[in-house]
Amino acid sequence: MRKHIFGALMGLMTVTAAPAADLGLKGMEHIGVTVPSLAEGKAFFEKVLGCQQAYELGPFKDEKGTWMTDNIGAHKSSVAKIASLKCGNSTNIELFEFTSPSQNKVSPKRDDMGATSIGFYVEDIDAAIAHLKKNNVKLLGDVKKVEEGPIAGRSWIYAETPWGLQIFIESDPNGIAYTKTPGAVKLFSPRNAAN
Repeated sequence: MRKHIFGALMGLMTVTAAPAADLGLKGMEHIGVTVPSLAEGKAFFEKVLGCQQAYELGPFKDEKGTWMTDNIGAHKSSVAKIASLKCGNSTNIELFEFTSPSQNKVSPKRDDMGATSIGFYVEDIDAAIAHLKKNNVKLLGDVKKVEEGPIAGRSWIYAETPWGLQIFIESDPNGIAYTKTPGAVKLFSPRNAAN
């Protein structure tokens, strides 16, 4: 049963859509993540995952107006600090620390609206898991080795940051099955990118 559900979900990955030519989309520049504090977020992303900080900004606040609500959808009294990090040769991570009277300090569960996970590619998944265990990172289950369907050839596992954000660790050194289909839209993989 699990194999069929997982296969069906992964089959959705191959659905293609026409590019939004009018937008001028070149690619994803960063993923923004709100963390309990920049110190805690950077401790995990830098010390555990090996990301590097490029810069830090803030604090930002609007003492009298509604700039925070109007421009970023936060409470008008919010105070924000930002740190931008480079993670290997893939999309950047932007960490946000907010102080706000309306802030929910509990991470959403994986099946809640707005929940997210961030996927990281590693060359050797067994070495990565050993590293995560050494750093007391919570792992969700054991490594899954996909043997059929569009992502056959991939090994993966979910883990959690100390504040509950899920991260996805994956490896497929020989590629995955769907990429061998003629005309397939090939998703970006750090495996193929220059350092």
